[in-house]
Amino acid sequence: MPTMRDIARAASVSIGTVSNYFNNPDLVAEDTRQAIRQAIQQVGYHPNAAARSLKTNQTLRLGLVPLISLEDNYSLDPGDYAFLEFLSGINTAAAEAGYDVLLSAATSAAQEVPIYERLVGEHQVDGLILMGMRAADERLRLLQESHFPFICYGRGLQEPSYAYIDVDGAAGIEAAVDYLVAQGHTRMAFITPPPGLACTVQRRQGFERGLQEHGLTLVPEYLEPGGFTERDGQAAMHLLLDLPQPPTAVLTANDVCAFGAMQAVQSSGLQVGKDVSVIGFDDIRLASHWQPPLTTIAQPFRRIGALCAENLIQCITHKDCLPQVLLEPNLVERQSVARLS
Repeated sequence: MPTMRDIARAASVSIGTVSNYFNNPDLVAEDTRQAIRQAIQQVGYHPNAAARSLKTNQTLRLGLVPLISLEDNYSLDPGDYAFLEFLSGINTAAAEAGYDVLLSAATSAAQEVPIYERLVGEHQVDGLILMGMRAADERLRLLQESHFPFICYGRGLQEPSYAYIDVDGAAGIEAAVDYLVAQGHTRMAFITPPPGLACTVQRRQGFERGLQEHGLTLVPEYLEPGGFTERDGQAAMHLLLDLPQPPTAVLTANDVCAFGAMQAVQSSGLQVGKDVSVIGFDDIRLASHWQPPLTTIAQPFRRIGALCAENLIQCITHKDCLPQVLLEPNLVERQSVARLS
């Protein structure tokens, strides 16, 4: 197996210079770094990860704990396009910085905190990426008290004192209300994300604010608790359609929920984009291929994942940094919304 001595010989530098290349690259001139890079490729050298971890007290791993459960309605489908795009962004940015990503899935909400405690206590990763932020989130307390590097995809309800990357969901829902009003709609309903999530409260605030700005009154029956699955969308939409005066337009928790809502409309003998308008949230790839194509609020999941990884690595290497990034959502107009005459 090639060693650092072989690299030094191939690059015509000292072993100390090669050591600096790996551990203190700023001490090595750029032309020397280039020579060492070429020598590494030439001799086929791969550093021993275990030995490097012992020396630097770093694992060069980022941790992610997705909640995958049939019991918790705010868990995710591991085959969901949004999550896969998010994970792809994390993996790409981590790999470019020399980090790996460790996935440790929880199959119930009760398993989550113990998994975080193990990852932190055994120092299996250098930092953690949190997703699915709750209105009351025990994970935040654990990581803050442990002074362990982490970053959140999403924000809690209080002013955040931690690193996060988020899309302004309230602004996205408010923009969707503006768009529907411009299309002549005044009877609008909202199938919300699951109870307990911070984004559920934030998006509801955006919905209420959008109605108020246009002088519209919130109809309690038009605010339907939902979730992220097709089944959630179907069930909630059937309830809305059974009202004495059903809404003419419905905003949903995400695109998958919107697909279920659209199926409910069609099974009731109505047409989406004619009799009932539907707007999703996320803009997953299938949204543009659904029938009719779904109007939705886009989230750049791959970019969000990359930003989470890049900024978490900054938090790991610079303890005093606190990145807080709030992205503006984008309304993508398609054929699922009708203009009322």
